[in-house]
Amino acid sequence: MAAASLVAAGVAAAGVPASATPGTAGPESVLQADINATVTDVAVDSYTAQVFAAHSGGVDVVNEFSGEVTANIPLAGAASPLLDADATRALVWALDAGNNKLSRIDERTNTVTDSVVIPGDLRDLAVDHATGKVFVTTGTSGTVVPVDESSLALGTAITVGGTAGRIGVDTASGVLYVVNAAGPSVSLVNEATSSVTGPVAIPANPVAITVDSAHHKAYLGSATLATVTAVDGTAGTASSITVPNVSGPGITALGIDPSTQTVIGKNGTQIFRIDTTTGAASTWSDQGGAVTTPDIVVDVFVNAVIYGAGTTVLGDWEPISFLGSVSGVVPAGAPYQQQINGWTSAPVSSLDFAVTAGALPPGLALSGDTISGTATTAGSYTFGLTATIPGYGDSVTQTYTLRVVNVNRTAGGDRFATSVEVSKAAYPDPTKVGTVYVANGISFPDALSGGPAAAKDSGPLLLTAPGYLPASVSAEITRLHPANIIVVGGPAVVSEDVVTALKGLSPDVKRVSGGDRFATSRAVIQNTFKSAPTVYVSTGLNFPDSLSAGGAAGSLNAPLLLVNGNATSVDAATASLLQSLGTTKIVVIGGNAVMTPSLVADFGRFGTVVHLAGGDRFESSQLIVESAFQNSSRVILANGLNFPDALGASAWSGKTASPLFITLGGCVPQRTLDDTYFLGATNVTLVGGTAVLAPEVAALTSCGGFSVIAPAFPAAAPLVAKKAGASAGGPVVSDHRPDPSLPVNPLTHGEAGH
Repeated sequence: MAAASLVAAGVAAAGVPASATPGTAGPESVLQADINATVTDVAVDSYTAQVFAAHSGGVDVVNEFSGEVTANIPLAGAASPLLDADATRALVWALDAGNNKLSRIDERTNTVTDSVVIPGDLRDLAVDHATGKVFVTTGTSGTVVPVDESSLALGTAITVGGTAGRIGVDTASGVLYVVNAAGPSVSLVNEATSSVTGPVAIPANPVAITVDSAHHKAYLGSATLATVTAVDGTAGTASSITVPNVSGPGITALGIDPSTQTVIGKNGTQIFRIDTTTGAASTWSDQGGAVTTPDIVVDVFVNAVIYGAGTTVLGDWEPISFLGSVSGVVPAGAPYQQQINGWTSAPVSSLDFAVTAGALPPGLALSGDTISGTATTAGSYTFGLTATIPGYGDSVTQTYTLRVVNVNRTAGGDRFATSVEVSKAAYPDPTKVGTVYVANGISFPDALSGGPAAAKDSGPLLLTAPGYLPASVSAEITRLHPANIIVVGGPAVVSEDVVTALKGLSPDVKRVSGGDRFATSRAVIQNTFKSAPTVYVSTGLNFPDSLSAGGAAGSLNAPLLLVNGNATSVDAATASLLQSLGTTKIVVIGGNAVMTPSLVADFGRFGTVVHLAGGDRFESSQLIVESAFQNSSRVILANGLNFPDALGASAWSGKTASPLFITLGGCVPQRTLDDTYFLGATNVTLVGGTAVLAPEVAALTSCGGFSVIAPAFPAAAPLVAKKAGASAGGPVVSDHRPDPSLPVNPLTHGEAGH
């Protein structure tokens, strides 16, 4: 076995097939997991680096890197179940042919969430993540049965004739390859029309199949011939590939790694590889005798080849892979640099690499092991990189995207002037303004509920000094010339002198307040919202959790209600308000340190409770945004260690449906950068001057930690990860962060080189 080496590697890749040449470098063992039962099939989720091992009576979940069995999922009465995974939906499908049952496993809970009985002599299954369908062959019934991943509804059986056995799917073209063991032949089924073409003759005793979606071909293995048959789905023809160094009578297991454009197969005691671009085959290792499952699966992000071996699961790294996340956001007009890391089993000190498809953002270039330069043009740039081991010929291609964003700053000389600049940015046309809200800028409570209310009334939230109206604020109100002004808070927080000054600027000035901060919050909501199916709830005893919540609530036309987070139950006044608003959903913000568990539970009396609580204020901010926003052209950043700038920004966030993240003053949390990427933002606005948000924030400098942006799934539909909180079997959401309840592959989603 060659010594492994961690070397600098290239960057990025595109969603198109790239040529790759399996060379002469050997494998490196990466996984050995004891299952304590005969493994009948395997599946892998490359996003989460989890392997699923089927055995009679259940499925074990294995951590790909530690080899630990982390869960066991019972399949009562199942003998020799088969598996396939839809990683884009975090689903694994188990076929129990003996009981005619197809079961859906949700990775979020590692439980069987539903199952369906399918008549017939069941033989095999294949999942198409692009269409959300599972296809099951029925053996002597000669049909293929489509099953909807969401509803588990059975579609009309498609007749292919003969004995419908092994099946594979081309997810790029929507074509099924169905093996007729009795033919022997392969029929091609168009998923969209259910039309069947062929059959294409193949050698006898077909037992293994894998599909190359990049080149629209299926590769089949016979139990009695040491050749691989390639069926061209476009031409409807078959060709034969001779395996070198024959060490057994047949090809009994196959799989494919689309990122290396390599088919991997078992022949006797050897594991061989086929270059899908040239059809050339070569011996890779002498471990073929260990392979006992008909399917070989590949973690396409770290290029780990995984298979069942008796009562264990084994995995071998291919000779080369990229490590760390490359996709992300890049600030336009600012210097940028990212080093690319890779891994190889070959004893070399560096990798050769080149962008092979697409292009880096204008202004950036790849030199050596580094992408650097100054990006000039906002936009999303998907590009391909192939890294090659010098002298060995092995190569790998992955797909990444860099999103260049315009970064700008909105700030004034103090907190009051900053709220004015935010107002100008939100309402450049004063005729679009409804009601202007004014709140104390020295103390936070009253302004928190004022932000969503201002968004509801199409107006800004301006901050004032408690005893006087700052000149900058007065000038802005004069510019806006509003018909109405709402003053939030009693005379103790906004004096009568301020109200008098405001009455000189608008014909209608109204004070809305209560006996304390909680009563004022209720009064603001009652004044602005006649009904509110959804209400955000946060503690009024501190500000961090409420800052992002105000923007999220405002974007959904929902109020933000402040409560005493130390209380153990919902008070009568709050209960009465929720009932009067017709509230059926309560989004509670903050963990046990700021919101007692009993209080959170008691909100369940009024509807569905969604509890968003992170490990700190920044993670809570991220969870709030992730739960409320699917996409946005703008992201707003404000300092989370102080409140003034975020108060005015919350109304702007709500009015424009632009997520408001709180951040540190000297860097941006990595998860916030990831969310900016997933939201598809093209503009990032900093609210506050350099004293509160340093130039490093404007440069989108990460605070460190792991990115959760995966490469694009190679040679298939451009799907990235799962939507946070998506229901099992729900629609796939492209290019979105993974569900927070799931792990992420630490080698490809993490920091470069980690």
